[in-house]
Amino acid sequence: MLYMDDSNQHLKHLLKQTDIAFKALMREPASRLLNEQYEKAKLELDSYTASLKHTLNQRHQQQRQR
Repeated sequence: MLYMDDSNQHLKHLLKQTDIAFKALMREPASRLLNEQYEKAKLELDSYTASLKHTLNQRHQQQRQR
């Protein structure tokens, strides 16, 4: 259960960072730096959610094999 709590907290953090970066970019859409920060935040979020999905799929497969 601790893993899920840590995982949820990290996911919330990444969502918040992505939201902050998006809002900053919307205030200054021409900013190259803000665009890069938003893309980086999105990539981190996407990578993390893909990792979570992979882990959950592995666990599901392991449970089915029991």
